Amino acid sequence: MNPESYTALYGPGHPQPVSRRGQTGAAVLAGVVWAVVSVLLGGQATMVLVAVFVGAAAGEPVGGLLLGSTLIGTVALGAPVALTFLPPARRLSVPARFLLAGGVALPIALGIVAWVATRGR
Repeated sequence: MNPESYTALYGPGHPQPVSRRGQTGAAVLAGVVWAVVSVLLGGQATMVLVAVFVGAAAGEPVGGLLLGSTLIGTVALGAPVALTFLPPARRLSVPARFLLAGGVALPIALGIVAWVATRGR
């Protein structure tokens, strides 16, 4: 490939010096967003584990609940992580990339919490 075409499409071929200025706010905000996501999904995981243990103690089959919850959690966290590996996201700074992934994970986590909360009604 022509080096000028590569540079026009993907940016410079050599790593640029990392500038740390102005990224503290994004890093702190990303940490707060991921803390909220962790609390939300951690609470749901705790509920599922309690349900699995109680069901197993009562002699009920719990494999479906455990498998379904694992698949939902994998998709909920896999989508934001996959997003960070896309070429446009790779051009962002690391704190901005974490913030982007957290911004995608937060609505997913809130949706899971809302779905579980309204499922029994």
